Amino acid sequence: MNWKEQLDKAVAAVKEAATSENAREIAGKARAAAVSLVEKVKTGAVDAAGTFVEANRDPSALSVRFLNADLTVLSPAEGISITRPDAATLVVDDGSGNGLVINAAADPAYVAETIGTVSRLSGNTFDLGQEDGINVVVTKF
Repeated sequence: MNWKEQLDKAVAAVKEAATSENAREIAGKARAAAVSLVEKVKTGAVDAAGTFVEANRDPSALSVRFLNADLTVLSPAEGISITRPDAATLVVDDGSGNGLVINAAADPAYVAETIGTVSRLSGNTFDLGQEDGINVVVTKF
């Protein structure tokens, strides 16, 4: 089997896994966790440190550590991307025009810019596309 056939086989396996019942169940749990955390943050039930700890409890969350930035994306929907456009910047984008630009080189790191309909729920918690309650980004700087 050549490399092209192996790659095609691997891509097919990933697509099959992503559409499985288990994947849908995990996505549903992730969305419920994100919505629950958003409600707790909005009502003041958790502080900044508690938000980060709670976000990292969810096994379906996406966590990234880069330079001085430590972030977790709860309920990552299709199209979410985290890129590094230059040596010290992270961009979290939901694929729908909403995002965060993070200066990871600063100590402490900080959100330098928000793009689109990003809502800052608390000092360290942002909701990308605030209308749907998914793609909640929790930062620890």
